[in-house]
Amino acid sequence: MKTIWTKGLDTEQQARMKSAFKSSTEVRERLSKICQEKVASAMSTNKNQYDGSSWPYEQADAIGYRRALEEIISLLEK
Repeated sequence: MKTIWTKGLDTEQQARMKSAFKSSTEVRERLSKICQEKVASAMSTNKNQYDGSSWPYEQADAIGYRRALEEIISLLEK
């Protein structure tokens, strides 16, 4: 569990958050798998996209989207 989950919380809230995190293993694993599938589908490209003048912007957006999903995945892991 990353410390960001308890940052800024008082001691009692931290204890409740740690308990809730530990008891949500199945949900976190499922959400992590969903995010991993979204990362994989975001990585697939269509050759027709290369022809567009906005391709670099679309590529940058896809990279940012993947980075955000990977951040979420890392927050869900123990």
